[in-house]
Amino acid sequence: MTDDAVDLHRSLSANVIALDWHEEIGALRSSASYASADHSARTLAKHPAMRLVLVAMKSGGRMEEHHTDSAITVQCLEGRLHFEVGGATHDLVPGHFLVVTERLPHSVVAIEECAFLLTIGEQRRTQERAVEDEAMAKDEP
Repeated sequence: MTDDAVDLHRSLSANVIALDWHEEIGALRSSASYASADHSARTLAKHPAMRLVLVAMKSGGRMEEHHTDSAITVQCLEGRLHFEVGGATHDLVPGHFLVVTERLPHSVVAIEECAFLLTIGEQRRTQERAVEDEAMAKDEP
């Protein structure tokens, strides 16, 4: 893979994006944000139907409880992490992944230095939100 694989200025919405996990994780771990925090993330691809985010965490790092308005998948690429969701803790190692529905609170703890791929699906719009969006669109010039 060329140096373009870790180029921060590449298009996130290209028709085809080819990446090497090892290079991407290495670049993330050598970033200033990773040096100053217990985890760091980088969006790898962004399309209307989904977004791919690479997350690297230091051993003992935490992502406190939060939720998304979209369904997600979490795929462990390196190391080991605990993913807490729905009252259960899932131990993820390379090759393991989870699918989590929208608005379900979850948190992450790195048992050892780890990296995972987070896929965020298209946000489901409620009927109420769709009506609000249409009203706002009509008000725009």
